Amino acid sequence: MLNQCILVGKVISINKENKDIIITLSISHNYKEPGEEEYSVDEIDVQLSNHLSETALEYLNENATVGVKARIAQRNLTVGETTIKVHAIIAEKLTFINTKKQEE
Repeated sequence: MLNQCILVGKVISINKENKDIIITLSISHNYKEPGEEEYSVDEIDVQLSNHLSETALEYLNENATVGVKARIAQRNLTVGETTIKVHAIIAEKLTFINTKKQEE
């Protein structure tokens, strides 16, 4: 069995939540909806694994184009008597396609 996905998109935000770094990718569909003039876009949150966080903070910026090799993880949350399954995309490898970190 294989748990792997590949995403290529533009970074629209970089957020630090507790110890985790989460980037949001803007990914265009490769088709237009009937009657639409523009391509639809998905915004997908990707959690960076620990070994990628430092590199990402150093080199990534918003509007950078990146490739992400990731896995899909699931955890269960219990709210009252209800169990909710939550899925997350966990990046295992980043490929910097077009990124120019601004010099300060």
